[in-house]
Amino acid sequence: MKGKFCLRLLLAVAVLTLIATTGFAAVMETFTLGLPGDAKSLDPHQATDTMSFAVAKHINEPLVTVDGKTKQLVPVLAERWEVLDDHTYKFYLKKGVKFHNGEEFTAEDVVFSLTRAASPDSVHAGSKGKKIDTEGFEIIDKHTVIVRTVGPVGGWLESMKHPYASIFNKKAVEEGGADYFRNPVGTGPFKFKSWVKGERIELTAFEDYHGKKPGFKNFNIFVLPDDSSRVIALETGKVDMIYAVPPSEYQRLNESEKVRVVASPGLRLQYLGMNTDKKPLDDPRVRLAIEYAINKEAYCAVVYQNNAVQPDGPLVPASTFTPANAAPYPFDPAKAKALLAEAGYPDGLTLDFWTSNFQDRVNGATVIQSMLAQVGIKTNIQIFEAGAFNTKMNGNEHALYVSQWGMQTSRNAGDYWLTLFHAGSIGSANWARLNDPDMNALLEKVNTTVDEADRIVLLQNVWDGLNELHPIVPLAVPSELYGVRRDLVGVEDLADGQINYLGNLSLKD
Repeated sequence: MKGKFCLRLLLAVAVLTLIATTGFAAVMETFTLGLPGDAKSLDPHQATDTMSFAVAKHINEPLVTVDGKTKQLVPVLAERWEVLDDHTYKFYLKKGVKFHNGEEFTAEDVVFSLTRAASPDSVHAGSKGKKIDTEGFEIIDKHTVIVRTVGPVGGWLESMKHPYASIFNKKAVEEGGADYFRNPVGTGPFKFKSWVKGERIELTAFEDYHGKKPGFKNFNIFVLPDDSSRVIALETGKVDMIYAVPPSEYQRLNESEKVRVVASPGLRLQYLGMNTDKKPLDDPRVRLAIEYAINKEAYCAVVYQNNAVQPDGPLVPASTFTPANAAPYPFDPAKAKALLAEAGYPDGLTLDFWTSNFQDRVNGATVIQSMLAQVGIKTNIQIFEAGAFNTKMNGNEHALYVSQWGMQTSRNAGDYWLTLFHAGSIGSANWARLNDPDMNALLEKVNTTVDEADRIVLLQNVWDGLNELHPIVPLAVPSELYGVRRDLVGVEDLADGQINYLGNLSLKD
């Protein structure tokens, strides 16, 4: 009897010890995620889409990144770094890091990867890649490397949050050849296992990972484009988590005993754009009148069921730059009518209004149409399939349009605004076709200024200038809605939209 008692006591102590060391988290062998779309490529140098980056986040790593919650630079593959001058950076690399193919991570891999990012074969060669001086690398030793940019680049270290700065293994890339994008190799916590295009991607935990080990062994990703199918998969237990919960399902799912919805601060600015190159929207008074005509609070309530915040201006709150004395323009229909009359349109006007076929944008366009009608602006809504919409927007036929621009891969306001409002971006993301010489010069200066204090002053000037020019009306920053099983722990810590690292999630005991 005494022996049996001792055995039971030892077992009880073992169980209590296990609970204490695991933080009351149950073991999760397999974690399954439902995404609203498939990856286009698992090679970050060949991808620009969110779904590709969402998967690559678990496979590849950069030298440094920006913490989504604190907005501070944190080391990843570089233990530390020094800024030698305004275009020279010295990185001290982490030792003992292995790639998924067993190769050791060294300074040679840094040079190979950043050179590849700047090469014509990279889709980022004309943007992020062109800022890298491919002739300026210096390998000091196996774990120390100097990297130079092409002149000073404001926020360059912060830009490494973008997957373009992923570090690759030269041997793996060369062996993979044209099919490397189907079988990626990184240093991340998960390694690639399989990919059935349009259906699922399977990853598995990397046993030799240099950092904190993932909370589960198998990571399966299901492609579920249809909102209803994705929600049903969550409710029936086919998946443990889904991205992009429809706002209309928020309350119902939160009343469920099995699942819940976690709302995280959004990283996408939903906005009403105006073609400043086309009459009558070339008149700032007309653009400002449209701003005053829209009730953004009502817009957030109707389109997103209040799962959104009203932006203070043309920037996502998650940016590392916070404007001073920021405040949204008020809803003032009388002011809108007065500005229209001053601009020569006392009896109102008629405008074409384009949107893609995403449901929230179609709903938003309908709400805006009703609001503008109240001040005498009639709009003709035209709805396009998303791909066709993007193609047509690069021309100059549009007038009003609803779109969005996010900060999932960068928190740098300078980069954000350069893409949206610099003349050099006309024909790509600058759909407002803004071409203001003063703003162009200011944006260029912001993005070549390294000193942080000087950059803050310049960024504030950009903010003020955009509020005067009014190329867009900021409408909403929709919350990121994650649907999860009720016992999933750690979701509240996610802060990177749909490009989160999910290996720290666990189950409540």
